[in-house]
Amino acid sequence: MAKVRKENGNLNAISNLINVEKFIIYPVKKLYISITPFFPTKDSFRGPYVYDQVKAIEKNSDYEVIVFKPKCPWTRTMTYDYEGIKVYYFDSIEMPSYILNGLTNDINSYLFIKRVKELGIQINDIAVAHGHTSQFAAYALALKNLNPKIKAIVQHHDCDPFTIRNGKWARKKWNAIFRANKSIELFEKVDLHVCVSEGMKDSLLSFPNAPQHLYYDDYRNALSAVKGVRKPKIKDVYVLYNGVDCEKFKPLEKTQDLERRVNIKPYTIGCIANFVELKDQITLLKALKILVDNGIHDIKIIFVGSGPTLSNCKQYIVNNNLTQYIEILSEFEHSQLRGYYQSLDLFVLPTYFEGFGCVCTEAAACGVPFMICKYQGVAEYIGKDDEDLWTFEPHDYKTLARLIANAKSQNLKQTLIHPYDINTLVSGYLKYIS
Repeated sequence: MAKVRKENGNLNAISNLINVEKFIIYPVKKLYISITPFFPTKDSFRGPYVYDQVKAIEKNSDYEVIVFKPKCPWTRTMTYDYEGIKVYYFDSIEMPSYILNGLTNDINSYLFIKRVKELGIQINDIAVAHGHTSQFAAYALALKNLNPKIKAIVQHHDCDPFTIRNGKWARKKWNAIFRANKSIELFEKVDLHVCVSEGMKDSLLSFPNAPQHLYYDDYRNALSAVKGVRKPKIKDVYVLYNGVDCEKFKPLEKTQDLERRVNIKPYTIGCIANFVELKDQITLLKALKILVDNGIHDIKIIFVGSGPTLSNCKQYIVNNNLTQYIEILSEFEHSQLRGYYQSLDLFVLPTYFEGFGCVCTEAAACGVPFMICKYQGVAEYIGKDDEDLWTFEPHDYKTLARLIANAKSQNLKQTLIHPYDINTLVSGYLKYIS
């Protein structure tokens, strides 16, 4: 689509006596539609990586990005603005507890297209339709059905790309197989699958079998419920690591860093994660106990998060006399997050089922090294020669304690083998899809 403006002019190539109209064509931006279940609001910062991705796409391309987010039909809110991005809600009917997930794809696609047309968006102006998480591929494909030139993309953020693990009836074979087949039906039509790590790509392409390095028994059990489901034929896959906005996250200035080091303070470790089983904060606490028992007392851990396993962790802290070494923050203003990272000497994320782990690269962007379980998404940033310095097996608190002690005593610096600046990463992605 283009805007056309007329100007009076002369055809020099023929004669100055012949007056003609000269047309100058000004291109209009093509539309990039992002459909996502999570995007920040003024009350919740859930989905910051989608927001950062949207901003980077607009910054590094000629696309105009429009964000859509589902809502319950009885919720009246229709739009909101978040830091310059307008988000449009559309009605969506979801099955309780993910039972027969995908059953409502057709009706939800109809409601989505209805909303798109209500806004006056011309389908022929859309170049890319990008759904985040499995069933959101249905929305991208609904647009593609109206305009076959649209590139339909689905992005996977979780190590369970087919979304078979969640819900009360996830282990019921009839339910699991229905859900898997619905995802397969969508995934085979999608033009491009975007995975946030090589490990997630392995999960996608291995299905319905387990990926090579799987530590989480809950997902392994979920896979057993879909045994016999056919292997999907995936057209194309691109690995796009979750990038960091390096204008927001950056190291302390040299003078600030010098002041910080002059002031005597304990060696400070950070950990940001929901307190749930697979985040495994208890492993970090057990490592701390070993360090304290070995005479290392100038140490502190600042946890940020809440959730069902927090009470057990608090009990462990009390039972093992670790209270003086621990601080737990249930909430954190995102505007203060950079200062939090900059206050740390080390960041540790002991999760063992992680698609990527943005908090690790955010810490790295602030000049703070990180430790992570082996074979998790962000572990791919650590080179083979450095794995023994920064990675550990799940639940292996003894090795983690040794690694922390070594990093502390040696003041180790970390070298990463992939870029984390979101503009660099998104630029490569945009080049690929063009």
